[in-house]
Amino acid sequence: MDFRDYPGKILNHPKPFDGRFPPPPPPHRNEPMPFEFIGSPPTQYGHTTLVYLIGVVSSLLFAISGRLQSVEKEKVKSELAFLKAQINPHFLFNTLNSIYALALKKDNKTADAVVQLSELMRYIMTNSNDEVIELSKEINYINNFISLQKTRLGNTVNVDYNVTGNTFGKVITPLILISFIENAFKYGVNPDQTSEICVKIDIDDEMLNLYVSNKKTFSVQSDSGIGLHNTIERLKLVYPNKHHLKIEDSLEKYIVNLSVKIR
Repeated sequence: MDFRDYPGKILNHPKPFDGRFPPPPPPHRNEPMPFEFIGSPPTQYGHTTLVYLIGVVSSLLFAISGRLQSVEKEKVKSELAFLKAQINPHFLFNTLNSIYALALKKDNKTADAVVQLSELMRYIMTNSNDEVIELSKEINYINNFISLQKTRLGNTVNVDYNVTGNTFGKVITPLILISFIENAFKYGVNPDQTSEICVKIDIDDEMLNLYVSNKKTFSVQSDSGIGLHNTIERLKLVYPNKHHLKIEDSLEKYIVNLSVKIR
């Protein structure tokens, strides 16, 4: 029998499929079948792995960052201790030379100079290892230093020294200013003529401004510049991005302008 003569009967035949025609499509369903995956399993696995790896890497970076900061702090502490160890003997050597000069001249001011030196050394021994010190104590230390230099030099030097502003409640790293002042007395004094040294300290809110100037002398002196070099290095370590230092070194004058943001 030719099936084309009975298309309706054959297409709607209720009997099971006998292999001659394609099977009908499964009925359309909106809900998922039991155990059916929504999305691709490999994509879900990759996403979970990526999140895990990001967490691990973040933890490692955080741990490494903390370790680097710790190492950097220890490095700064070690460098500061080394610089202070150089500054203190350097200052003591220069001051003892000054008192020795007084003793050679049998100057009556020698005893006073020894007392002033003892006050300076007490300050160094007590406070130099502190991270910060009261600004008033640091200024008093500078006062004693300049007084000692005036005792030693007498009328051979005109010292213009002035401090303005309020020191109350302010702190500063100890011995961070003295090297610039000491340098002026070491290289700005000529025994054959009247020398001029100017030291100005101005405290304005959170800023301390130091101005030091001296006329250059041309006497031959040997010095390695340890004190001044170390002070500049200490400023970089203790006051990074919180200080500005400008040094003018001309044929006739040496001028220091230092601004430090103090707490």
